[in-house]
Amino acid sequence: MLGANASQIQQTPAPAQWLVLDLETGHAPEAAIDAALESWKPPANIKDPEKIEARRQEAMAKIREKSALLDAAPIICVAMMTDRERVVFSGMGQSEFQIDDWQVYHSDDERAMLLELRAWLDGVTTPETTIVGHGIRRFDLPKLRSAYVRHRLKLPGILQPKVGDEPGSPVVDTMSLYRAFSVENRDNYFCSLDETARGLGIESGKPIVSGKDVPDLHARGEVETILTYCCLDVATTGCAFHLMTGTAGELE
Repeated sequence: MLGANASQIQQTPAPAQWLVLDLETGHAPEAAIDAALESWKPPANIKDPEKIEARRQEAMAKIREKSALLDAAPIICVAMMTDRERVVFSGMGQSEFQIDDWQVYHSDDERAMLLELRAWLDGVTTPETTIVGHGIRRFDLPKLRSAYVRHRLKLPGILQPKVGDEPGSPVVDTMSLYRAFSVENRDNYFCSLDETARGLGIESGKPIVSGKDVPDLHARGEVETILTYCCLDVATTGCAFHLMTGTAGELE
């Protein structure tokens, strides 16, 4: 679908029980990278100028390499799967590219994508809808909220954070949950989706790319690869969620 807008997106007649979510980001703007570099300070226990400079160079390289993790890095796509449908929103420009069994909505930029995403989320979810993702508490949810604030847009209802005694949408982080299913990873606070899938015996069928490749793929305009990768991550996360919560259809 080209140039889909909120009025064109078909709304689900009943709210989703659960929503599996994953997003991808591009490189942060140079100004944000420069600000991160300027805020770097050497360890207090290092006094030698040469060692300080060496550490500074290491920090600069790391910040540039991982600039897609900065708050200012743009969200380039968001893929989601509910108990009824699979959708992916792209902010990488108009395209005719579609994915089998997925609704693909193409927008010109991040802001337009966030508006379409909000319209869809507010139409198919409620505060009772469970949000599922891999590492979602530490990355996807704060990243999405930050993007809406950065563009001065109202948050979708399901992304409203819990404040005081007000209820918030339930969240299941498959990265944290997997620790209860693996002796090897029970003390591991970071376990990749690939590792989780292997541990649970899930064949993800993922292309030979990883999340760290996405910013460079975006810079080269490889939209189809990015969207396919994001959708596969959502499908794999959804499978892990159902296996670990005992809701997978193939379980006896």
